[in-house]
Amino acid sequence: MRHLATALLAATFSATAWADTTLVFDLDLRAEIAAGRFDPARDRIGLRGGAAPLSWDRPLLASPAGSAGRYTLRLTLPDDAAGGQPLAYKFRIERGAGQDMSDGWEPGRNHAVLLSGGEVRVTRAFGPPASDAPIVRTGRIEQLGTVSSKHVRPREVQVWLPPGYEAQPQARYPVLYLHDGQNVFDAQAAGAEWQVDEAAQQGVLAGRLRAFIVVAVASTGTRTLDYTPSPMGPPTDRQGGGVAAYGRFLAEELKPLIDARFRTRPGPADTTIGGSSFGGIASLWLALHRPETFGSALVVSPSVWWDDGWVLRDVAATSPQPRPRLWVDMGAQEGEQAVQLARALEQALRRRGWPADQLRFVEAPRGSHDEASWARRVPAMLDFLYGSAQ
Repeated sequence: MRHLATALLAATFSATAWADTTLVFDLDLRAEIAAGRFDPARDRIGLRGGAAPLSWDRPLLASPAGSAGRYTLRLTLPDDAAGGQPLAYKFRIERGAGQDMSDGWEPGRNHAVLLSGGEVRVTRAFGPPASDAPIVRTGRIEQLGTVSSKHVRPREVQVWLPPGYEAQPQARYPVLYLHDGQNVFDAQAAGAEWQVDEAAQQGVLAGRLRAFIVVAVASTGTRTLDYTPSPMGPPTDRQGGGVAAYGRFLAEELKPLIDARFRTRPGPADTTIGGSSFGGIASLWLALHRPETFGSALVVSPSVWWDDGWVLRDVAATSPQPRPRLWVDMGAQEGEQAVQLARALEQALRRRGWPADQLRFVEAPRGSHDEASWARRVPAMLDFLYGSAQ
């Protein structure tokens, strides 16, 4: 089943011919050297990003280039490596073993470069603010503004409505709720996006997908708390464990608001929850523990490692009826441990009795832990949920 799902995913993107892009970075670190933040005798400068051969977990190291303080790095990627979006990247001063993971990065948001084929040269200093990402939105998207809650911090909510929503006033629609909603429809927040609006619009207009509604629920500064099912860390610095409260917000406050304002099909069979990373384990928890609300879930690049695999223990102890339909995936470039834990999650679900038609497991060979990789998988996710053959 794993190999079939991977083949189906690959087929979604196989119709386009792509050309390679060679990126040449020329980086000026003279200001960092003058300020004492970079020591050429000790430190290295590394490039990290969201598409192989780049990774957020390990650097590609730049080389000194002629005059003191200047460095260069050259690499080649297929121009679909970022899913047709600009490639998100950052430079980091690499100080060796013992360096805190948060140390050495360029400040602010990720930078981005478009993979347009041929040679693309980027010449700049280390550390300037990233340029604003272009805002590209497709279809009708309503801004609900800030939605307050008794259970969690208030947050922004946006709603994408399918083609024909106004022209068919009697029609009612299933609803897909997505976490980290600021990254669902445009790249302004993260430098890349899920492109759910483009994929949904194209699929519905082509007749490949049944029409549906998308509710994008933004995350806040309490993201770790909201999306994780158990507290983790030493007694003096426990983090996380607030997904039950976040679930109350979604099920008891936001969903009634959405059902009252839009023409939804409100039952669990027509209500899906989805998200990536911490949002992936939050989606799984909500599908398992609130089956009266959510009848299916997109569990994308889930952080199964959280709290020593708490998710695996929870699956072993939980058997909701009826079982929700689950999409579970992981990118092969997210690290061997992440892939192994995703496979363990699939196996745990199979042992709990999930049949083949209720569980789709996908390993994306080129997938990394970033929005552009998730965007590449969105068309297949939507086919799983709303494909006209379903």
